[in-house]
Amino acid sequence: MTGTLNQNSKQLLKHIEASLSAFQSSNRPFRILSSSRTTETAAAPLPKTLFILDSSYNPPSKAHFALAYAALAGPSAQREPKPHRLLLLFSTQNADKAAKPASFSQRLAMMGRLMEDLASEIGKVRKDENVDIDIGVTTSPYYVGKSQAIEACDPPAYPSKPNHVHIIGYDTVTRLLASRYYPDHHPPLSALEPYFCAGHKLLVALRPLSSSENMQDAGSQGIDEQTEYIRKLGEDALEAEGFKREWAAQISVLEGEDLGSAIGISSTAIRNAVSEEDWTAVGKLCTPGVTTWLKEERPYENSSQDVEQKSKMS
Repeated sequence: MTGTLNQNSKQLLKHIEASLSAFQSSNRPFRILSSSRTTETAAAPLPKTLFILDSSYNPPSKAHFALAYAALAGPSAQREPKPHRLLLLFSTQNADKAAKPASFSQRLAMMGRLMEDLASEIGKVRKDENVDIDIGVTTSPYYVGKSQAIEACDPPAYPSKPNHVHIIGYDTVTRLLASRYYPDHHPPLSALEPYFCAGHKLLVALRPLSSSENMQDAGSQGIDEQTEYIRKLGEDALEAEGFKREWAAQISVLEGEDLGSAIGISSTAIRNAVSEEDWTAVGKLCTPGVTTWLKEERPYENSSQDVEQKSKMS
């Protein structure tokens, strides 16, 4: 898919459908579908740090942009060994998200537009160093498995074997560290040992109050309470459940300007705005490339009707 992002939407979607079909029939757990450069310099050295933004991208939004931008252009970037690389990762067997209302191919196409927007903006602040950006797909639904799939890729996707830094939200880290998700491991959080013992890290974006449609895990916790939760991981808070105290050093808080307001974007609000053709609202919630794609392809035309129908049935 490299070099195809300048195609019109129909051509791009057709190309992505073919690439995705080839991946799904290959029985491989991971594949890079596309890459972009942030500068026109010669090829960057092989990465030492691979930032990974894993999402359902339904659709990609300014929240995704803010997370990736903060990781690569904010204070967090200074703590990780360079060269850096960014992977926008999509799971075709996501554990929590259904394959609708937008198809996998449509989401990957929108990820391509997000990648272009990110490359342009990151290139402005990291002018003297290239940061490659990849779009990748995996069949694994879980974080430990995703990193293992990337590492096991043959031929190697990243021959330099960079450390993985997953960029996640606070509600996601509470699920990741919830014992109920690991019934086959004793103690349950020992399931995370392959990830942390490999040296991989988590970069956590704290969630402002009332910032999401999906607040059941974060609840009503404020920033101070969320920070305290992460701090206590280094004080044996979850030791009885199999979390090792030393792993806490591999979990840090993502920092960046205006990060809090962007994280509150609702994907449902975007889908409804597209359905209602409210392009002003869409433009406030999505990057320019994604907004243009949504206007051309309209993948959520029936979103409002679906919501209304579900409401009537409940």
